[in-house]
Amino acid sequence: MELRMASLGHISLDGSKFKASSSKHKAMSYGRLKSREAELSAEIDELIKKASLSDQQEDDTYKEANGYSIPEDLQFKQERLKKIKAAKEALEKREKALNPDEPIDDKKQISFADHDARIMSKKGYCEYSYNAQISVDGDHQIIIGQHISQQANDIQEVEPALNVLSETTGGATVDKMSMDNGYFSGPNLHALEQRNIDSYIATDRGEKPAEEALENSDRKFVKADFAYDAEADVFVCPANERLIANPLSKAKRKSYRASKEVCRECPYRSRCSGSKKEPGRVIRTDRFESARQAMNKKMESTEAKSVYERRKVIAEPPFGQIKNSGFRVFSLRGKEKVAAEFSLVCTAHNIKKFVKATTTGLIRLDDVKKVKEAA
Repeated sequence: MELRMASLGHISLDGSKFKASSSKHKAMSYGRLKSREAELSAEIDELIKKASLSDQQEDDTYKEANGYSIPEDLQFKQERLKKIKAAKEALEKREKALNPDEPIDDKKQISFADHDARIMSKKGYCEYSYNAQISVDGDHQIIIGQHISQQANDIQEVEPALNVLSETTGGATVDKMSMDNGYFSGPNLHALEQRNIDSYIATDRGEKPAEEALENSDRKFVKADFAYDAEADVFVCPANERLIANPLSKAKRKSYRASKEVCRECPYRSRCSGSKKEPGRVIRTDRFESARQAMNKKMESTEAKSVYERRKVIAEPPFGQIKNSGFRVFSLRGKEKVAAEFSLVCTAHNIKKFVKATTTGLIRLDDVKKVKEAA
């Protein structure tokens, strides 16, 4: 920053998946772990009973080579059970940290090689990976902050990224931040709002207003056609009917429904509710709907679109440069070691940018010496 290669004027946050040092063929689901643990425990108990009975019989029955098959089999199964229990405990610990209020789905998987890696989809192909996040300065593509996530999506990554930025910059203020629509979520918008950061996030397709006006077409209704009244916490439909929040909705996801009786007789029903059996229109959102609406409105402006356009030349190139340099798979295992490895990768990227700046005359070696002496 002292060499003016980074100013925090425009930071762009982006994520990319990198393969973990593991294989999906060396993994097991939570449901299978539980059943296999029970099976092995029963088999071990049975082998112990057989071994006890064998000890009471004549020794010459087990002096031959066959006589050692029971203890060898027992040892193998005990080692296998130990690995199964360790993987099961690691999966439970991981899911409790990531989803503390939700029961563990039996389909959740864990790798025996790397307990921290998670199955993630990339271009239709699933493999054990980590979600690497970088915050890139808009001046010269310097990576200002980075962290490793175990989440397959980016809907919870803004707050960790901001915490890292604060640490690496000594609490310096970020002027603007831009992100793709993968970051368009209530928690992310709330985190940016709490830090008073001028943010630009591409909104989801389902959140955007339709190009054609309702009165000029026979198109289907979209969410943006329903006005949100933050004070009353209701949505108002184009027919001026209120959609009220369901009191039984989950804390993370609220559900708003219109009266079935009113919707059944509504002239807009064919354009609004897609269900013939359930005429009442339902809109689902979270407690951050006001922030969503504000970002939707903001991103419609020409100025916001102009700022957001720069994102593709700020955060995306560093990932391309890192992967083209040959780094596509982590060599280490475990989140802590993977985070250290990725930190080195980002440092190498920044050094390359620094060397290029000195060789092209962007920064002078005299300035480098002054900064070094001051440090």
